[in-house]
Amino acid sequence: MSGHGPELVSEVRTALHDAAPEAKVVAVLVFALSVAFVPAGTWWPFAVDLVVVLALAVWGRVPPRGLALRLVVEVPFIAFVVVLPLVAGHEGLLLAGAIAAKATLVVLATGVLSATTPAPAIVAGLERLRVPPTFTAIGALAVRYLQVVLDELRRVNTARIARGHDARWIWQARAVAQSSGTLAVRCLNRGERVHGAMLARGWNGRMPNVGDGGPAAAGGATPAITVAFALPALAATLAARGGAW
Repeated sequence: MSGHGPELVSEVRTALHDAAPEAKVVAVLVFALSVAFVPAGTWWPFAVDLVVVLALAVWGRVPPRGLALRLVVEVPFIAFVVVLPLVAGHEGLLLAGAIAAKATLVVLATGVLSATTPAPAIVAGLERLRVPPTFTAIGALAVRYLQVVLDELRRVNTARIARGHDARWIWQARAVAQSSGTLAVRCLNRGERVHGAMLARGWNGRMPNVGDGGPAAAGGATPAITVAFALPALAATLAARGGAW
């Protein structure tokens, strides 16, 4: 990542780690689309998808605690989905269950990807997939400056609490909003300074190498990984939709 924080990818090396990042990105994309198109009311494809994700997590020696922590990001989304059965009855319950299952599977899949592929390698893989340079530049800057922004957020929170504004109480909402605005202004100012420095150094619209880009060519395990991740999910979805049709 950078000197501002610890590396998020473990030191364990497996065939899943060494596979071409662009192949893993494509596999996760196909997997996500396959999960998204599972028809509502059909549950067995989700079991197939879960087995695929867990098998690859075991293969890549992904820490279970890390995957479990990633599920926290969908808690607000799931809390909103819980309202569906209250307004749509049984159909709403089926829809809520399908949405929750799809969101959980995709979060787990992206967790396996991020745990076995450094963020700079993912950006490099997107470049090899001919993703527009604007998007890869945004991703590369996010990789480089995310930890910087998080450090800035910690400093702002520390300063707010030192002044007696604790976010645990509802009447401190104004102080929290002010600190959030301060963080946003600092981030915008930093972005302007970075952009000015890039222009001064001859910015041509394409980011330089952001670090270890991973294998440039598909290794021996890459086709097997792509098939193992994408094909079972795709086959299950096609079978489920064929039965629905």
